[in-house]
Amino acid sequence: MHRYPSPSRSLLLILVALTALGEISTQLIIPSLGAIELIMSARPGSSLLALSAFVAAFGLGQLWLGPLSDRIGRRPVLLAGLALYLLATLWMLAASSMGEFIVARVLQGLGACAALVLARAIVRDVWQVQAGPALALTVIGMLCAIALSPMIGGLLTLYGGWRAPILLALSIGLGAVLAVLGLYRESNQHLDPQAGQWRGLAGNYADLLRAASFRALALTLACTYGAMFAVIAGSSAVYIGLLDLSPAQYGITFGAIVSALIAGALFTQRRIMQLGPEKIVAIGVALVAAGAVATLLVYLLFGLSLLGLSVPQVLVTLGGGMLLPAAVAGAVIPNAHRAGLAAGFMGFAQMAGATCSGVLLSLLADGTAWPMVGLNALFAVAAFSAFHLLRPRPTVGAALAR
Repeated sequence: MHRYPSPSRSLLLILVALTALGEISTQLIIPSLGAIELIMSARPGSSLLALSAFVAAFGLGQLWLGPLSDRIGRRPVLLAGLALYLLATLWMLAASSMGEFIVARVLQGLGACAALVLARAIVRDVWQVQAGPALALTVIGMLCAIALSPMIGGLLTLYGGWRAPILLALSIGLGAVLAVLGLYRESNQHLDPQAGQWRGLAGNYADLLRAASFRALALTLACTYGAMFAVIAGSSAVYIGLLDLSPAQYGITFGAIVSALIAGALFTQRRIMQLGPEKIVAIGVALVAAGAVATLLVYLLFGLSLLGLSVPQVLVTLGGGMLLPAAVAGAVIPNAHRAGLAAGFMGFAQMAGATCSGVLLSLLADGTAWPMVGLNALFAVAAFSAFHLLRPRPTVGAALAR
């Protein structure tokens, strides 16, 4: 008789690493973007397209890989994605032009997206209705990657050159493959032969989006990550180019800012069963909007400064850390029969927001901090508005029952 995996610490650690793989792949190389442009004789700012191409592939791939895993199982899709990730990362190391580097990043994004969407679906398979805290813990791993990877990437770039961070990402990807091969058994107990088929995929997503609460959570997540990505993608040029920090100093500064993501996710992990996902999303999106608007006001009134930019962004990252796992939990837990589909769309929404933000940042880049600060505020206010305008209101009877 086939044995399905049960909740365990070792499985959770694997899922944490898989969830973090996409962010590791991006954050490690951010401090070396300038060096990559210089080595490949590319125009300044062109490396932002490599970031945007990665997140676009990362998001779009989840729309199909999540449902495909509902049909043929999580394990084969996950292993195929990780194999593609390793091959694409090797190609990045050998790239000799920015165009070639961007194509390799697209393939790397497709491979890495399998790790994220499958990790979320596996959590729902194994932990079932108690998946909220486990999902929050996997997001904490992703947020730790956001906090620590720029510091590590900055140091590796300083002492080992631009290829050193990519070699570390390759090593982590190889470790993930070995862990999945050795320790993970298939967890999808109810394969759906109709899931993931192209002709029915649009209809399945349309059915998913008929739920007003799902639409509100997806759009709020997209806009929140768009606000955060404006700073993630633009911070290197601002801190290093305008505030004269070294790559290592930038990594430490940026890591300190985004460490609040972990605090927010820990709050969600501990309180999600008590407060519920939507209540935590409401608190988180308010903090994101307040921090982004404060950043914009300080910039307009006092100009660019290290503290004026960094301190308000702690509110953004704190709220984002609360919101990300809560929004995913609120969308995936009610959809047990199509966890891959729901996880895939939420991953797509997250990366769609990042892609839009990254493309706009690249188009608006003018050598100042204004595009980064303005887009951060714009997306944050959009997230706050989307959540409060789109989420379903409780009926009079439900309100009286409370």
